[in-house]
Amino acid sequence: MAEPEKLIAAIVKATDEGKLVGRVRLQKIAYLLQQLGLEGADFDFTYHHYGPYSQGVDSAVWYADAFDLLREKREHRQSDGAQYSVFELTDKGRKAPPLPERFQHMVKEWAGTSSVVLELAATAHWLHEVEKVEDWKKEIRRRKTWKTEEGRLDKALELLGELGLPPAQTGR
Repeated sequence: MAEPEKLIAAIVKATDEGKLVGRVRLQKIAYLLQQLGLEGADFDFTYHHYGPYSQGVDSAVWYADAFDLLREKREHRQSDGAQYSVFELTDKGRKAPPLPERFQHMVKEWAGTSSVVLELAATAHWLHEVEKVEDWKKEIRRRKTWKTEEGRLDKALELLGELGLPPAQTGR
């Protein structure tokens, strides 16, 4: 999948309903899939407010929308009015090549996983592997404060363990 917009459409296509909620979720799914070796996923990531972020993923979303592969809708949470994105496949997007089956299963699961857990998983991996932070647990708690509480960090590490990605597999 050499065309990034088709990769983004394939990610959305892998969900049960051809719909994915949240830019953070999409960014973290793209990051994790890339770490797992998804062919064609060669986005450049930097660290940003919500962990690993790729301008390339955002650009691919824009092109996927422009090429009528998906639509990005902006909605507002009822609780506080905060805006979020909903990505939905178009008819043309439904014809896009699918992700390899093993990745489809992951995306289906992650579409329903807390975006905070995905953010923590991607951030833990980033801190350990990219920034090489020795005490990454202390650092993630410093950067993500309340997000690491109520078992969310444990769930993120469990997810990394299931994927065989560090730092969960290192036992540190």
